[in-house]
Amino acid sequence: MESSRRGFFRKSLKGTLGLSLAPAVFSLENLLPPLKTVGNPKSIPTMTGELSTGNFGVTLIHEHLLFGNIPIEKESESIDFTVRMLKDAERVGINTIVDLSPTRDIRLYQKIASQVSVNLIVSTGSYIERLMPDVIKNMSAEQYKRHLRQELSKGIQGTDIRAGIIKVAANQTPLNDWEKMVFKAAAEVQQELKVPIATHAIYNPGEQFDWLAKNGADPTKLFFSHTEAKFGWGGQTREDIGQQLLRIARSGGHMLFNNFGYAFDTPWEDLVYLIRLLCDNGLREKVLTSADSYWHWKNGKMVVNVDDVHPETRDKTYAYMITDAVPALLKSGFSARDVHAFLVENPAKFFS
Repeated sequence: MESSRRGFFRKSLKGTLGLSLAPAVFSLENLLPPLKTVGNPKSIPTMTGELSTGNFGVTLIHEHLLFGNIPIEKESESIDFTVRMLKDAERVGINTIVDLSPTRDIRLYQKIASQVSVNLIVSTGSYIERLMPDVIKNMSAEQYKRHLRQELSKGIQGTDIRAGIIKVAANQTPLNDWEKMVFKAAAEVQQELKVPIATHAIYNPGEQFDWLAKNGADPTKLFFSHTEAKFGWGGQTREDIGQQLLRIARSGGHMLFNNFGYAFDTPWEDLVYLIRLLCDNGLREKVLTSADSYWHWKNGKMVVNVDDVHPETRDKTYAYMITDAVPALLKSGFSARDVHAFLVENPAKFFS
């Protein structure tokens, strides 16, 4: 069943825009308990209006709709491709997607949102310094905080669409001065507006956690992405990594795991070990899972994930979390209750 499902999925990706899943390749409907209100509901802004956290449903909490600059001549093609991916996500039971591309053309996002029913939550903030536009890189701390406040409480790029989460990133350890500035600013704005923070944390999430907490961030409203990415850990063992993740989770932070299908980066047994370690230590509520699917234009070619280096990663769209990752987690001994926590309960509680 698993191999035939993957085979179908790969065949469905023929051609640049040939993405199309069968209506019921895999569905959570017969697996997960009925959706219900989780925690104390809070209203979160989406691309199409307010959404109660009690209605988040199955949630991918770290994804990208459009990644990087979209050439004007590729806008229509880009929108069509993203809409196809989102509709495939809808067909396999995904209800809400959090986009963690903090600098994006909200005009294109509006065109995408008008064609799909999945809830889309967008972010503000910044990504890796070298990939940020000068207008962001050259901001002072006060200017950066004003930028965050504007997009969180008033609207993005002249619209009334508001971000629901702050994204910050570091691509090294220790943090450089610019990274310390944006992390500190995010923590201070979080105190004011009570919004969650997501980080790009393949290098030393413990340092990021400590710096955010030192500057007043709410530890329970922080999640650290890609913490299972071993290439960023300087040769540490999975046991070393696990101990740092346990420290963060015990202090209130959440861990985002997304390296499903990326065995070249994180061997499957290591990914399972780290998630299981948190669950076995009573920290299942601190585990978040997502596909972290992204794509961009490179030299006029559409590159999905890292398919120019690893062609198999082209299979990893938003729907992949349901068609491949969930069955693999179940096969590895995680229960339907665990999966429900990772994809339904924990994202809703994190935003509540």
